Amino acid sequence: ATSAAKPSSASCSDAHAERLSAAQLGAEITELCAYIYAAQARLLKLIREFDENKYWQDLGLCSCAHWLNIKCSIGMNAAREKVRVAHALAELPKIAERFSTGALSYSKVRAMTRVATPENESFLLDIAHYGTAHHVEKLIARFRTCQRLQDAQLADDQYRERELNYHYDHDGCLVIKARVPAEQGALLIKALDMAMDQQQKDEAAANDDVTAVTSEADETKNLAEPIAARRADALGQIFHTYMNNSESSGSSADRYQVV
Repeated sequence: ATSAAKPSSASCSDAHAERLSAAQLGAEITELCAYIYAAQARLLKLIREFDENKYWQDLGLCSCAHWLNIKCSIGMNAAREKVRVAHALAELPKIAERFSTGALSYSKVRAMTRVATPENESFLLDIAHYGTAHHVEKLIARFRTCQRLQDAQLADDQYRERELNYHYDHDGCLVIKARVPAEQGALLIKALDMAMDQQQKDEAAANDDVTAVTSEADETKNLAEPIAARRADALGQIFHTYMNNSESSGSSADRYQVV
């Protein structure tokens, strides 16, 4: 019994040592990350000062981001983002303070500075304290979406950017791509739904008239088609309805005959 207990004690000791090693390693990683975050905060502060004084012009460059790209080997997109965040932190003292102590990661700070103001930075700090970087980025993305939807200029931009393009694919099929304001899109979807409902009613009426018993193969063939195919059929029905409408066809109906 004694010899059997020794391996068990050794295994427990090894497991305890492994857990202790993992905890120490994790603590060292998190501590090092805090130092990195604090260093990044210091870096952004220096970048803001460097950009405000336009020292990058001494090399004949057109922006601080280009200077960072050349001198610090930072990609242009990342360099522009660092400059943006650096200037945004000047107006956000609470976020800047937490960032400088290493309590906030650059990922969270970068996301918060997209919408943060002196009025809402305390709320954003609470979210960042209890949530992960993914939670913060997801919240910011939804907040920005709400802001855009409330912007009156957005409706004008959507109307100006409306478009519908089409081309024939290599197999002869017509491919349609459209971008319309939300109101017109809602009308289109409603029209498709109405057309699909009418198709379903017509199919049900046709099935009621069928008296012969269908085979199993026929039943398999008559299964419901994919919703995408039904939408395509509904769109075609809308076209036919419009072209057969005497008011919309007018006197020039011959121009629109399909051969």
